[in-house]
Amino acid sequence: MASDAAACTVTDLLPRDFESMEAVVDEQIAADPELSRNQLPRMVHRIIAKRATNAILAALNKSILLILPAAWSRAPELTEYSDETKHPSGEETTLFLGEHKFEIDYKPIVNVRILTFQRPLLKFRLILSTQVRSASITIRNGHIVSVGECDCAVEAELKHIIDEIDPPKETGFHLKLKSRELKLVDAYELKSPVPIGPRARSASPAHTL
Repeated sequence: MASDAAACTVTDLLPRDFESMEAVVDEQIAADPELSRNQLPRMVHRIIAKRATNAILAALNKSILLILPAAWSRAPELTEYSDETKHPSGEETTLFLGEHKFEIDYKPIVNVRILTFQRPLLKFRLILSTQVRSASITIRNGHIVSVGECDCAVEAELKHIIDEIDPPKETGFHLKLKSRELKLVDAYELKSPVPIGPRARSASPAHTL
């Protein structure tokens, strides 16, 4: 059961084809003075849309069990575990989470190179949320180091954004997927322990087409 849960990726929550991606590409090219001036053939728009979809799926091909601890680590009740005066180095604590909802987002950027032009043409926001029914986590040295038994539901939303203001300005491109049940029976050790406390929201790697 642990390996099955660990193998579940964000990409598994998303469709393989984004029906409205071509419309997003059309809109962004039309808004770009240099690109719109070149009057690119429709085929180029279709190719960009297809490759942009593949790039997003590749950028989000991450195990959900590697992402959820980043959301859980910002829970207020965990803050004290980053304080060495309360929890000295080497101390290991296992906590049990009850009913709770956590959310984390990523902002994948698709860079496009057309002729001599290269620019970050498409920007997206992925919101990954989890409704926890029960879960256990182990903390050591101010970091979440493993996830124990876990029973939760996860879902993803993907939105196209055109502004970096907070909150980002969104367009009509919006994919919301049904929840995926996730159960973990055995402890799952994190290869990269997650530090506890508020941090800047994560950004997925940019991909160049």
